[in-house]
Amino acid sequence: MSIDLRGLRYFVAIATAGSISKASEHLHIAQPALSIQMKQLEAHLGTALMERTYRGIKLTQAGERLLKHAKDILRHVDVAQEDVRENVCDPTGKVALGLPQSVAKILAVPIVQETVKRWPKIQLQIIELNTGYIPDHLIKGNIDLGMTFVPDDNSSIAYNRLLDEEVVFVSSPLQVARFFGDKVDHDTIRLQDLKQFPMIIPTENHSLTKRVNEFLRPSKIKLNVIAEVNAIPQLIELASADIGSTVLSYAAAYSELRRHNLRILQIVEPTITRSVYLCRNTAVPISIATSLIQDLIIELALKATQTLAWPTSMLQRVGETDD
Repeated sequence: MSIDLRGLRYFVAIATAGSISKASEHLHIAQPALSIQMKQLEAHLGTALMERTYRGIKLTQAGERLLKHAKDILRHVDVAQEDVRENVCDPTGKVALGLPQSVAKILAVPIVQETVKRWPKIQLQIIELNTGYIPDHLIKGNIDLGMTFVPDDNSSIAYNRLLDEEVVFVSSPLQVARFFGDKVDHDTIRLQDLKQFPMIIPTENHSLTKRVNEFLRPSKIKLNVIAEVNAIPQLIELASADIGSTVLSYAAAYSELRRHNLRILQIVEPTITRSVYLCRNTAVPISIATSLIQDLIIELALKATQTLAWPTSMLQRVGETDD
């Protein structure tokens, strides 16, 4: 006897549900039939895969290992079936895309609009994720594509660098005026002068903070951090309320400029930039639907930078006002 796909699907269903009875309801298969399938699978492998408890089932160490392999095998099979069934002119299938908050704000709507317009049978899922978790979600198969700012060391993930965006200083007019005094209006601030401001920045493991620290560390500059907040809207609100200053991508700051009482200054000596990457797990075969969405993202990102819907640099001033 060899392991068949049906047996693997039943095993994954039971492991996911946590009990044979729940899996039976989900699969619409009688419990005795599922139990027989599991006994046959265990006999073929020569080891117990699960322990029966009064609460349901608990996977053994061998069961945990098989579950990981089974999910990978079934994912490959599903992609293969989808790939055969798909037609480039009328593609079908599910594509899960993980986006960090700042990118989702710019690209989520046009990606959905164009997908629905061009390929109505593609089931697109856009999931907002912290950029640091995106590689792990790709490896686990929770998403098919992701966008991030920091390449992971995992060799199975391919990174396509889309663009570079500038990191800027965001503060209230009052804080900027207190620092510069009666000097002429300023559009720039030196990196070393950020230490003069009460700063509210994302936590240490956040990609933006990691990037800024790469520039601070060589000069041994230590910021006066009064709080750590990861959410962009709250960072904007706190800066606008004159509670503390922050650092953000230029696109994230510029989009809120007219709705809040803000000053955006270019950081100089040196200027700080970060790269934006589109990534996927190369260990998983790419479906036609995923390939089309991947190409669409590249197309829309380029268009957004050209039309300044995604302003990447302070040099791209588009009628910016500070009043």
